[in-house]
Amino acid sequence: MNIALHDNLSRTDRLIKALMAAVLISGVALLFFVPPDSLSFTPCGFRSLTGHSCLTCGMTRSLHAIAHGELSESVQYHLMGPAFFIVMFLSGCVLTFEAASGKRMQLDAAGRSRRKAVLLLAIVWLTYWGARLITEFMA
Repeated sequence: MNIALHDNLSRTDRLIKALMAAVLISGVALLFFVPPDSLSFTPCGFRSLTGHSCLTCGMTRSLHAIAHGELSESVQYHLMGPAFFIVMFLSGCVLTFEAASGKRMQLDAAGRSRRKAVLLLAIVWLTYWGARLITEFMA
């Protein structure tokens, strides 16, 4: 698996990448500086209907905890939080590089490998959610 650089970003593409990077970096900063309890979210529809956790219940608190270096606390809120935070951070870095350099970064992985990675992530996430639901039903 290699990373290939291509010199094909137009000025508009660079601006879009810069805006996307700004949104991601702002999101990471928001996770660091603003405690989740002070945010006003609409109630989770799934939890309102069923009384049980949805796929992402606890994710905001998990991301806030990992932004402060609290790995064990982050995993307690949501197992996928630390991985999601790393993806957000790295995506922000890649988008910033692309916007600044005008070069598009492309991961040279076969389509089959990408599909396997996405499938594995989906299986892990759904298994984790299933385990959470089972523990909630047993409690």
